[in-house]
Amino acid sequence: MRTRIDWKYLLGLELTDPGFHYSILSRFRDRLIEGHAELWLLDQLLERCKSSGLVRTGSDARTDSTHILSSVRKLNRNELVGETLRAALNVLSCVDPHWVEENVDVSWYWKYARRFGYPREILSKNALEAAAEEIGRDGAMLIERIWNDGAPVYLRNLPAIETLRRCWIAQFWTNNGVLRMRHAGNLPPAPNRIDSPFDIEARYCVKRSMEWVGYKVHLTEVCSPGSPHLITNVETTNAHSPDAAHVPRCQSELARRNLLPGRQFVDGSYMGSQIALESRRRHNVELIGPVKQNWHRTQVQSGYDLSSFKIDWDEHFAICPQGKKSTGWWSAKGHTGRVSIHTKFSRSDCAKCSVNQLCTKNGARNPRKLALLPREKHEWLAASRTEQRTLEWKQLYNRRAGIESTISQGVRSVGMRRSRYRGLSKTHLQNIAAACAINLQRLSDFWTGDLPAPTRVSAFAGLGDLTPFFVQLTIRDS
Repeated sequence: MRTRIDWKYLLGLELTDPGFHYSILSRFRDRLIEGHAELWLLDQLLERCKSSGLVRTGSDARTDSTHILSSVRKLNRNELVGETLRAALNVLSCVDPHWVEENVDVSWYWKYARRFGYPREILSKNALEAAAEEIGRDGAMLIERIWNDGAPVYLRNLPAIETLRRCWIAQFWTNNGVLRMRHAGNLPPAPNRIDSPFDIEARYCVKRSMEWVGYKVHLTEVCSPGSPHLITNVETTNAHSPDAAHVPRCQSELARRNLLPGRQFVDGSYMGSQIALESRRRHNVELIGPVKQNWHRTQVQSGYDLSSFKIDWDEHFAICPQGKKSTGWWSAKGHTGRVSIHTKFSRSDCAKCSVNQLCTKNGARNPRKLALLPREKHEWLAASRTEQRTLEWKQLYNRRAGIESTISQGVRSVGMRRSRYRGLSKTHLQNIAAACAINLQRLSDFWTGDLPAPTRVSAFAGLGDLTPFFVQLTIRDS
């Protein structure tokens, strides 16, 4: 604002305008979040586009997600417990320095005065564990003194002290009165662990070969031919949140803006029979994506999978490829509340079957059993598996591929994959601003005739018709 004449021209300011103090932006972001107004800019932009006919209800849309790195450094477990205790001591020193001087050992000033970081050559695995347990004992002593009857009550309500307490529960345990560091198999799951005391909402996640601590952003954009591919929905979630949980929230938000698509293209992590059926039932949106193929482990590769059996839902039995009926039928509910239907065949029928090696690993001892979804879900899943083997479906699903270019544009042009702020709400505000910037750029390109380039194909691949092959690779990678 002080040095850029183009910004002053854009905002209609005098050349001598001194601009504003940088802290105004921080307070402005806080007011947006406190007033739940993060989506205001994106809503206004989409309303103008909708009134101009650039986006409309019933068009095609596609959705995908990418990881967001938090703005704090990645800590190993020793650094985590050390930094958490150091952060708590710094907060206590600001709130009640007199109490800290009376209750903290003199040696702590040397141990926790500087940032934690261990040189590579300094300690073995056992020495690192011993160092962490020493920090654990110091932290446990501090927590005990804070919860002592003589300590001020307000110290227990400090966020840094609560973070320390939660971190110690996750990282340590007591064995016969001796504090020990938890081993990998004894750690709580990632959603219940704190990975940094400076951003307690950032979580660890691993997806295939990618590991990160931070968040995840889901982008949904219009992909109908002849219209700009504008981003219509942005959702920032915890890193460990499953992609499938995003679909109902996304569609509810698009329904609020009257921008529900007719078809929504997603990858396999968003798909599920329950999700697809609810999408069609509640919002009349067809969810298009690859479903998991049926498989069954037998002694040979060409064994009988679930599609080889006929299911009589009214009479409650199944018929195997050799014409034998199942002898049992019952339903069960798992620990997640998911209902499944089970049926099994006679042990004597399977033992006498001449092709039992196509059905079970050992037909004499283990008769074939089937686990089925409820009828509506089972029939939808079977139909989807058949449909997605057709070339027409693969060519249709190829329309989803453009969402990767949106993620690439967000990463390369506005740095979407790294959070500039700490906390989920501020990271979400950053992602919404990035989506607005991408939309403005795409509107400008659309009006000037700078349309997206088709997918590049090498000169050699262009000599042959390899479209079905590349489509199949896209399906497999999804």
